[in-house]
Amino acid sequence: MIKYDWHPLRYVPPNIVLTLNTKLHLAAQNVALVGLHYIKQADEQPYNTLSWIPGLWRMAGRWIEKTKTFRSSLSITSFELFLVDKKLNTLGQFLLIDKKFNQSLLWLEEQMESLGLGHQHLSLKIPYKVKGLHQNLSFGGVDLDLLTHLGAYYHNTFILFRDFRSQSGDATSEIRIWPQFLNQTINIIVKDSGDEHLDTYVILGYMPGGVYAKEPCFYVQSRPHTEVTALKPLPKGAYWNQTDWTGALLPVSTIWHLEDQQSFVFSFYKNAFKQLKKVLLG
Repeated sequence: MIKYDWHPLRYVPPNIVLTLNTKLHLAAQNVALVGLHYIKQADEQPYNTLSWIPGLWRMAGRWIEKTKTFRSSLSITSFELFLVDKKLNTLGQFLLIDKKFNQSLLWLEEQMESLGLGHQHLSLKIPYKVKGLHQNLSFGGVDLDLLTHLGAYYHNTFILFRDFRSQSGDATSEIRIWPQFLNQTINIIVKDSGDEHLDTYVILGYMPGGVYAKEPCFYVQSRPHTEVTALKPLPKGAYWNQTDWTGALLPVSTIWHLEDQQSFVFSFYKNAFKQLKKVLLG
């Protein structure tokens, strides 16, 4: 039975978070590469995004339907790569600890060939920029307990998005993890134009830090941009952002001391969403 329990978030030194996030970010590219290389972009759906699997604590890619249907995933608790079939039988697995990214690519090439997809030379050539990642980066020195704690951010956010979706009267997207920044999001559509590129929506998200903030953050973003200077103050520790994008940010350091972290973050999402939706709808 899948447990949707909140896992308390605690202080971890920023330098350790940065190092672990870098290695997690790079490892996730291995999963994303499967989608990039083996799914034909027949539609506009993101073909290299990942999904959080709450029962297994894995970041999983999309299903690949070839001679055999399979998907790739990354375990946050054991730091292993997995290939599984539709019945979740393990087709292959690779322990990343003390290996290098290049070695994981060679393993993936061998797996793809064994699945009848032919030999294809894989590399970290991806259609987006990822700062600080390179193929010779070592996965050594990974503390599994701390890595699992970083996984709790994705698990907890997944729970919040799932609850928000069940309570929302608006249409929503899938809950996705984007390999470019390893942020996890769900889109709440507030005005359906009939063309998804022109829809008005609000993004609920979690980002591991390093782009718009030095630490992990929960955030709410408006699409398109809107004016936030006249909006009401947010819960303590959260603030409105209008640098590069418009919306709200809640740094994780503001909730470590709270007994009920889940309710506080959920109320942040609800508060910011309600205000942004009102402005977007005029």
